[in-house]
Amino acid sequence: MSVDKEKQSDIKVHTCPIEATQPAANAQQDVAGVFISSIVARDDADELLAPPSLKETKALLRKADLIIVTLLQFALSWSLHCIQNADHTVMGSVDKVAIGSAAVLGMRKDAKLVGQEYAWTSAIIYFGAIVAIIPSLVLMQRLPTNLYISTMVLAWGVITCCLVPSRNFADLMGVRLLLGLFESVIFAGFGLIISMWYTRDEQPFRTAIVFSTLSSVMNGLLATACVQYKGTALAQWQLLFLLVGLITSAWSLLMFWLLPANPTTAWWLTMRQRVIATRRMTESRTGMENKTFKVHQAVEALVDPKTWFYFLINIALNIPNGGMITFNSIIVQSLGFSLTKTTLLGIPTGIISWISSLVFGYCAVKTGQRCYSAVASCLIPFIGTILLYKIPRTNTGGSLASLYLVYFYWGPYIIMMGAVYANTAGHTKKMIVYAIGEQRSRTQLTTAYIGYCVGNIVGPQTFKAKQAPQYTGGIIAMLSCYGCAIVLIFIYRMYLVHLNRDKEGQKPEPQDLGPQDASAEIDQWQDLTDLKNPRFIYKL
Repeated sequence: MSVDKEKQSDIKVHTCPIEATQPAANAQQDVAGVFISSIVARDDADELLAPPSLKETKALLRKADLIIVTLLQFALSWSLHCIQNADHTVMGSVDKVAIGSAAVLGMRKDAKLVGQEYAWTSAIIYFGAIVAIIPSLVLMQRLPTNLYISTMVLAWGVITCCLVPSRNFADLMGVRLLLGLFESVIFAGFGLIISMWYTRDEQPFRTAIVFSTLSSVMNGLLATACVQYKGTALAQWQLLFLLVGLITSAWSLLMFWLLPANPTTAWWLTMRQRVIATRRMTESRTGMENKTFKVHQAVEALVDPKTWFYFLINIALNIPNGGMITFNSIIVQSLGFSLTKTTLLGIPTGIISWISSLVFGYCAVKTGQRCYSAVASCLIPFIGTILLYKIPRTNTGGSLASLYLVYFYWGPYIIMMGAVYANTAGHTKKMIVYAIGEQRSRTQLTTAYIGYCVGNIVGPQTFKAKQAPQYTGGIIAMLSCYGCAIVLIFIYRMYLVHLNRDKEGQKPEPQDLGPQDASAEIDQWQDLTDLKNPRFIYKL
């Protein structure tokens, strides 16, 4: 139902200044602000901008969960699986579980890897990621996010297939490095998409699902299937890489079709649903998307202490990740299990890691205490690491149980990733922060991801081949890192409390999201950073 003439006249008068300044506003306004401006000028503005019912919101979330979360989760699982499998086959990557699989499927023997060469094939991917992260972020801001990410997923699949003909250390290092160059967009890109669709309170649970360790489960199943392969055309580890590469490539085609650049362009949403999806993000105050690179936001990201907290915390959490997952299958096999059982026993690690992220992520949201939940989740892998070292390898059951406890490491990682997304605003700043620290604010994005890479480079090197099967150096490094992570998270929380105290009294008043308030809402989509926005409140 369209508005009557009187209301229509009011809207036109109210929005004239917006339309008149639209060209200049586009550089400053978030894409959501531009979208809402166009809706205000429509004849059916009243109907489109009416406050959403609970039923409408739930229907929107169901559709977003079904399409966005599913697309990202499986793309990430297969891409990490590729990198893992590549890892498992001498490419220790995001999951490193696959690196272990490839290792026990004959990769090390066929490629004639000696000494620390296996560890380096796992670490090299992160050197490529560090080199490519800045150019990747620039391209992602200039190009449609959905098309860029879908293209990268296709590249992962194709490059993974290139691992099949690799025959030596040099071949593996070259392909793995290339994988890293294209893999650098994973955490930043996927994190940005989640922050476009979900509020800060909704992000932790979705983050836990998307960045799940489902790839470990897939890796275990595929690796076990490859063990049964008795043909001579391909080695078992080559078959593993080929399957993963082909599945990843096929999934990218689905992403090209269904993944939108942002909620305002989702073709599978009605116009009313696009408006609801956009306006519900107003309260998050983290912005949706802006294609203009802003130098002042990049500078702020680099001088913001939060960025470097993310960086250091990510290093501390990912040194254990990089080392343990790379050598997981090798440790399991050292307990006396057959090849088939070794690959099957890798499946529970993914399930345990995922459960830890879901449980502690849920606790973080329900209690409103992200940092305390992250600290609590660090204690379980800390204890598991101690037990893994103290229990003799002759105690097969105890050693295996300890190893599984270590896989609770994914909980603190996911929670802190969600903290990055929730506490960073400003599109350019988010890009930078996500990359430095890890995965979901622009400036802090770069820092977070580089921290993730550094941790995964250092981790495998702490596990010395000559110390097998105890790997004393790796165990000491893991315990030290979990201790450092706990201290850093506590300090980070204290800093957030300090920032919130400075912003007391500036909390936004509850707003009616009706048509009459649309112009005031547009003013809020000015792509402000968290430090510049007086209404931004940090999640503890």
